[in-house]
Amino acid sequence: MRIGVVPRWGGSQDDEWYAWMRRELGAHDVRVAALRPSPGAPEIAACVAEIKRVVGADPAALAETVLVGHSVGCQAVLRFLETLEPPARVAGVLCVAGWFWVDEPWETIRPWIDTPLDRARVREAAGTTHVLLSDDDPYTSDHEANARQWRNALGAEVTVVGGGRHFNRAREPEVLAALRGLLPPA
Repeated sequence: MRIGVVPRWGGSQDDEWYAWMRRELGAHDVRVAALRPSPGAPEIAACVAEIKRVVGADPAALAETVLVGHSVGCQAVLRFLETLEPPARVAGVLCVAGWFWVDEPWETIRPWIDTPLDRARVREAAGTTHVLLSDDDPYTSDHEANARQWRNALGAEVTVVGGGRHFNRAREPEVLAALRGLLPPA
């Protein structure tokens, strides 16, 4: 099983919980590829191209891949999924602090909010989708509306974590537990 991680805005493979998660999953012989597409001001096309470069387009390999996005990384994962040609699909998707809007959008985040998304294609290509939200995320304060949108748009299973903020700690046990729920038994 392959795992591709798409970090938050400006994130690298060693920020927040990414390195900790790689260490935790390494004991289970799971490869984690940390993706860092254009971190300063992530652009949709560059992010999709980088994900595609790392995970490829082979349907058999994609079927053995779980993608993990964090914040804008979730949007990058969704944009990548909409480019897959049917019947290609990934094994699963975990979106951490995922959103379709933010409370106070800034100029370089607008394309991620305003560019239409082929939700039907994403849903078809995503396999199982799990979303972790927080009840006190500083970027998307209405976690209930956010959860509804994930459920309605993609049929996602949504878990709301109390006090999770934007999931920026060095260790995030809820993230690891949700990811393990998407992996086949060892």
